[in-house]
Amino acid sequence: MNNSVKKSNMPDTEKFTEFMSRIDNEPNFPESLNQVLLERYLKINDNDVDNAFRLLKHSLEMRQKAPYLFENRDIDSTEVQNACSTFQFVPLPKLTKENYKVTIIRFPKCDTGLYDSVHVIKTALMMFDANYTIYDNDNGFVDGEIFVLDVDGYSFKQFLDLSKNVKTFLFYTKFLQEGPPAKLVCNHVVNTSTVLDGVVAMVKPILSKRVSDRLQFHRTGDGLLSFIEKEVLPIDYGGTEKSMDDLYANWLTVFKTKRKYLLNDDNWKLTDSTAYSTDF
Repeated sequence: MNNSVKKSNMPDTEKFTEFMSRIDNEPNFPESLNQVLLERYLKINDNDVDNAFRLLKHSLEMRQKAPYLFENRDIDSTEVQNACSTFQFVPLPKLTKENYKVTIIRFPKCDTGLYDSVHVIKTALMMFDANYTIYDNDNGFVDGEIFVLDVDGYSFKQFLDLSKNVKTFLFYTKFLQEGPPAKLVCNHVVNTSTVLDGVVAMVKPILSKRVSDRLQFHRTGDGLLSFIEKEVLPIDYGGTEKSMDDLYANWLTVFKTKRKYLLNDDNWKLTDSTAYSTDF
């Protein structure tokens, strides 16, 4: 996508200048933050500079509490490559008629010996970070986000691994609720199972009312067709878009272009992070 093309669905120019001034006057912030990311923070806060600054600061502060998830993030490392083979993260190329973006995360059948829940969580956070430094379409940004979690194929063995790392999983859940520059429309969980019941039981106590109220559960993937247009969804879910495997391969190509950005820990580290306990 040509980011030099004039976009219409963007934050107010004057408000963005004010936002940047607030950031530049914050001595504890990283010296250089991605411009698209900052525009996104302001856009999802409807040009409210105070709220955008507060959310950005909170996100950076949360990252200090779990540095092992945000350091040494090399796309080419064995741990990340293995993680990429055990789950799929796919921002769909087409938007809904309401100008919402749909992102599907699923766990296709894989070599469970390669599955490591901490590495999967770390890699998923890398993918979220990469995605938020890219404009959503030629107009700039979407007006909301829909997330789909497909747990078909998620085995009891994988659940046991997740249970051993429940502290990390709870941090991940909390971070996705509070940190990213995303305006949540709905969370759909498809192909529900008894294994999922165990996962839900772990996170339910920390889910905010805002997130809980936006949860939809479906026994099959076809349940999405009642909420998302057929032309947006992959053929795996009864849609007309390319298969998840093809879309994931396309996304990995984009993801790899962000290797240098993700490797630079200075993109998220605060100047003084000693005040933040790693006990989350």
